[in-house]
Amino acid sequence: MNKLTKIILKKFIKDYENTKEPNVRVKYGFLEAWISIIGNIVIFGFKIIFGFVLNSISLIADSFHTLSDVITSLVVLFGFRTSRRPADTKHPYGHGRGESIATLIIGILLIIVGVDFLKLSFNRLIHPQVVKGSWLIAGLLILSALAKEMMAIFSIDLGKEINSSTLIADAWHHRSDAIASFLVAGAIVSSIFGYHKVDALFGIIISLIIIYVGINLSKSSASFLLGEAPSKDLVNKVERCTKSVEGVVNVHDIQVHNYGNRLEVSLHIEVNKGYALVTSHKIADLVEKKLFEELGVSSVVHVDPAPISHCKN
Repeated sequence: MNKLTKIILKKFIKDYENTKEPNVRVKYGFLEAWISIIGNIVIFGFKIIFGFVLNSISLIADSFHTLSDVITSLVVLFGFRTSRRPADTKHPYGHGRGESIATLIIGILLIIVGVDFLKLSFNRLIHPQVVKGSWLIAGLLILSALAKEMMAIFSIDLGKEINSSTLIADAWHHRSDAIASFLVAGAIVSSIFGYHKVDALFGIIISLIIIYVGINLSKSSASFLLGEAPSKDLVNKVERCTKSVEGVVNVHDIQVHNYGNRLEVSLHIEVNKGYALVTSHKIADLVEKKLFEELGVSSVVHVDPAPISHCKN
């Protein structure tokens, strides 16, 4: 986490270091979303006005790319607001997957915007129009690109802190907008020297970037919602934590169910077959307690008798 991110967190989130607390996690999401919304509204207004003034399809496309950032930030708010709702009879494991639904919506919106401007850019390439060049606007676009990159870094920092795919997805949306703004600046400079088709070509490139980011986000969120396998790192952590409990001989059949802001783990432990039922049950309770305290996961532990060859005594 960079220093600027930490300063912002300290100012707006009192207990920002307690990321395992659900309410703190939601505050992270809200903070990222509101900073993104305010910043993007300002940048969109600048781009759309000068896009029409200069008659630049790449700048107009880029302005709506920025506007889609505002929409996706609203989706982020929706996702985090949904995820903090408590469990109920219909959703006994909570509403944490609302974040992934938000990510999927972001991806679909990006694809729709990208395809629309891809068509417009191709049309402009076939039927070229004069684009006014401006060193001042090109310079301002570079500044807006730098601002978007800072927003992307901020979103990634927050996303990593709370392990949120939604915030990281929003970060890549910011970053793709930053790249697009650099390209538009190049197109406007090219227009100063009479190369008006560069605007349409860069419009196509920007549209393809938008579509590419949208497809990747949609695939990752859909995979999560379908129940993708847990990372090897998480499984190894569960295994090491479980084996560290005295009385556990071995562990197997680890299954992880990810509900966004809640992890449910089921696993089998092997204990000495000579242990009394009460002792085996106590060991299982200790495993569940340690997994929750060290990894923040809820678990269900099944006890198996260990083969004689595995037992130490």
